[in-house]
Amino acid sequence: MAKKGRLEGKVAIITGAGRGIGREYALAFAREGAKVAVNDLGGSLQGRGESRGPADEVVAEIEALGGEAISSYADVANHEEAARSVDETLAAFGRVDVLVNNAAVSRRGPLLELDEEGWDLTIDTHLKGSFNFIRHAAPHMLAQGSGSIINTTSGAAFIPTARSGVYAAAKGGVLSLMMSLSVEFAPQQVRVNCVSPGLTATRLGNTAFEDMQQAFGLSETELVEQIGAPQSPAALAPLAIFLASDASREISGRTFEVVGESIHLVSAPTRSRTFVKPGGWSAEDFFDAFPRRFEG
Repeated sequence: MAKKGRLEGKVAIITGAGRGIGREYALAFAREGAKVAVNDLGGSLQGRGESRGPADEVVAEIEALGGEAISSYADVANHEEAARSVDETLAAFGRVDVLVNNAAVSRRGPLLELDEEGWDLTIDTHLKGSFNFIRHAAPHMLAQGSGSIINTTSGAAFIPTARSGVYAAAKGGVLSLMMSLSVEFAPQQVRVNCVSPGLTATRLGNTAFEDMQQAFGLSETELVEQIGAPQSPAALAPLAIFLASDASREISGRTFEVVGESIHLVSAPTRSRTFVKPGGWSAEDFFDAFPRRFEG
């Protein structure tokens, strides 16, 4: 394998790397010289079942390229399994330089039709899963004084969308976790950023696309005309390579949305307007002087 060297000598753990965007990350990182722990439970998009096939197949692809990789079948929502996955990576490669939290499940639909199991599964996979791997991998990065953590958020976290309430809540939590840890880990030169994929041709993206067709009553052609066709998972890999590399050592606490040819830098929630009432606001003040609506 001809190594370009931009990730030469680095060890990366990538969750949800058996399919879709995670698979593209794993192969791209390996081509750049990284050693990769390919984590995938091998379950369905709805979080049911498991199989070693997806992770093992990606490891075989990396080895066919001349790279080095190991399989991890840990359930990201399980704290102990996440710890074991990190330990296995350290045993195989001696260090951890990059963590990509990418594992995902999807339960789309009206929030009031979602059961508790669906809520817990979504939050546990996206938010707790990110915490679990950070909790076990980050101490090694902090000790060595370097590292890159790349969390996966979604436009659902900052663009109101119907039928994705639990997914939006989980991804909003992931974004907030990133912002907090970027400050907490800064003294040890461990950076934390988020990537937000636009609509992408993966199991999750295709399900979202079909759901939008149903919700809006549009044909596939009509929806593509309005929002564009889903992008290839490969569109996300170049940014991930950059954020994993030493070239991005000054970038932390940022969210980047990848939409086709565009990379959008997403601003954190900010205060937009201030209303001041000397002495504090009474109920009468609100009824007499507070705006009745807000635009934008």
